[in-house]
Amino acid sequence: MKTAAIPNTTPTTLRQLKLVCRWALGFVWIWEGLVPKIIAPTEVQRQLVLNSGLYWPDPDRFLIGLGVAMTIAGIIICSGWLERAAVMTASIAMTILVFLVVGNHPESLQDLHGGIAKDACLYAAAWVVWVLAKAEARD
Repeated sequence: MKTAAIPNTTPTTLRQLKLVCRWALGFVWIWEGLVPKIIAPTEVQRQLVLNSGLYWPDPDRFLIGLGVAMTIAGIIICSGWLERAAVMTASIAMTILVFLVVGNHPESLQDLHGGIAKDACLYAAAWVVWVLAKAEARD
C-alpha cells in the first residue's frame, strides 16, 4: 500500500481509519433501523411510508421490515463482509432514501438532526472504506 502521500501513515493506521469509518457508517444504519423504525417509530416516519405509496402489507409492518433490513445492513457493514459491495449498496440506498424522503416530506431538509448533512458524512465514510479496501486488496 502506498502511503507516501500522507507522511507518517502506516498500513496499520490506514486499516484503523477504514475500520472507524466502516463502523461509523454501520452504526448509523443500525441506529436508524432500530430506533425510529422498530423501537420508537414516529408519526412522521409512518406518514413518510404512507405518502410514498411504496409499502406492503401496511405502513406499520413495512416500517418494521425496513428497520430490520437496515439493522442487518448495518451489521454487515460493521462486520466487513463484502466490504466494498456493502458500502456501495449503502450509498445507493442512502441516495434513494434521500429522494424518497425529500420528495414526500420537503420539511426534512430543515431537520437539525440528520438528512442531507448526515448523509454527506456517511458518503465520506463510505468513500474512505471504498478506497482503503481497494488499496488493501492490491497489497
